[in-house]
Amino acid sequence: GGMRDALAGLLRSKNLTLDVEKLLRRYGEIERETQQGPYRKYKEVLAIGVERTFREEGITLSPSESNIFVDTLPSWPKFPDTTEVLSQLKDRGYKLIILSNIDDDLIQASVRVIGVEFDGIITAEQVGSYKPSHNHWNRMLESFRLAKEQVLHVAQSYVHDVTPAKEMSFNMAWINRKGQMPGGSVRPDHELPDLRGLLDML
Repeated sequence: GGMRDALAGLLRSKNLTLDVEKLLRRYGEIERETQQGPYRKYKEVLAIGVERTFREEGITLSPSESNIFVDTLPSWPKFPDTTEVLSQLKDRGYKLIILSNIDDDLIQASVRVIGVEFDGIITAEQVGSYKPSHNHWNRMLESFRLAKEQVLHVAQSYVHDVTPAKEMSFNMAWINRKGQMPGGSVRPDHELPDLRGLLDML
């Protein structure tokens, strides 16, 4: 939603009538391509993705326009179930660790929006790579001295989370908010439409 609103605002400011959903899909493809190359901070990845997405439409953006995601990310809205469910899990004694594909300062802004204290945060900036690389999970096991059997990995992205988590034999709960079909041959252990299902499942 935050990305959609940011792009819609940029289109309005430039008096453009492009399809926001099409731009978002193409941006996502470019972001994944960029993350597969040499490591760049996520702020760079965001700006490159926006600039290329519009350039492919024949539109040149200024540097400040290309940074629309960087500038707005700290205020992107959370999903309505996020704080409620994570707070309840925390009260039950579960430890919460974020494996994030963004920079340290950007994830801190998101954590402030969520309003829950996490037990650990592992970012792409810390490990020097992006999921679906396995480095986030390896760092988590090492830093927190965990066995895989102690971990339930919970996420929405099939590409960035479900596939690598199952490649590494983690128990995996897929939060399938969009009612998508599974991608590839890998399957999660659990599939839920939102985070609230975790409270009953656990």
